[in-house]
Amino acid sequence: MTVLTERRAGLLKTVVGEYIDFAVPIASDALVKKHGLGVSSATIRNDLAFLEDEGYISRPYSSAGAVPSSRGYRFYVENLPGVEELPREQQYVLWQQFAKGESDVEEWSKVAASVLSNLVGNIALVTNPKIANTRLVKLELIYIKEFLAFLVIVFQEARLKKTFIPVNDNLTNEDLQVVSNKLSHVLGGLNRLEIENRTARFDPFEEDVVEMVVQMMSQEERESYSDHYIEGLRNLLRQPEFEDVVRARELVDMIEDRQLPRAVLAEALENGEINVVIGEENRAEFLYPFSMVVSQYGSPGGSVGYISALGPTRMEYPRTMAGVKLVSSVMTGLLSQVNS
Repeated sequence: MTVLTERRAGLLKTVVGEYIDFAVPIASDALVKKHGLGVSSATIRNDLAFLEDEGYISRPYSSAGAVPSSRGYRFYVENLPGVEELPREQQYVLWQQFAKGESDVEEWSKVAASVLSNLVGNIALVTNPKIANTRLVKLELIYIKEFLAFLVIVFQEARLKKTFIPVNDNLTNEDLQVVSNKLSHVLGGLNRLEIENRTARFDPFEEDVVEMVVQMMSQEERESYSDHYIEGLRNLLRQPEFEDVVRARELVDMIEDRQLPRAVLAEALENGEINVVIGEENRAEFLYPFSMVVSQYGSPGGSVGYISALGPTRMEYPRTMAGVKLVSSVMTGLLSQVNS
């Protein structure tokens, strides 16, 4: 990966910051005049050409203004000094809005979505908290062909998950049946956290199977978050990116088809860590024009939910990250009071 010089890194941050603020391609002459970069327009043009070649910006032609790419936004986010805190006044106002509502988890989720949407000026999605209680009943490995097996996982209430898993070339169907019986015996009846924290140790292939089981249990749990609140569609539609009627309609369809909650949960990290997903980094192709900031709230092993802000890739990342962090912290605190 190319390491940017200090000047080019600073130039890229300036381009990203300008585009976030004004949604207008940034010309080299305007950069020199407005920011006093201490170098000529020709030097800036050369630097912009380098950034374009490296995929940090795009320009329809050499003399056109610069627009950050997903890689440019990623560089910008990765080089932020940290997740900032919102001013104390705004934090106080936020707490007041929660205090006005009823002491009810669903009401808190509604308030969280509304507050976050207003804070960041984009869409906010908040799921109701729930206890992750998916338990494994058994698993079955079925030989398909050389290097490949079929993994079937049975959860409580006869829910199934199926996937393919690579296998060593010297494993027979009988060997796979032995592994299935062993893992079903040791792990049957356990939930995901209990499996992750198990003391039993297995051989490398068995560990691969267990890791796949954990991933699929996590997916199963996230798909069960059907109760959620979305606020701020009007905020997002006010953005210049959605002046196009077709694009705006696609956004509304995405929300009404309930694709958005599933896509957001797929990007969430555990243990309260904030995850920033930018443009083409999204797993779901329909989210390529967007960026999201998502976090889990609550306590692992107890009730957890998810909070996310979604906007165009031109979103104000520092403020959005601060908003998600704050609202997640507030929700975690409120849940701890309920559960104490």
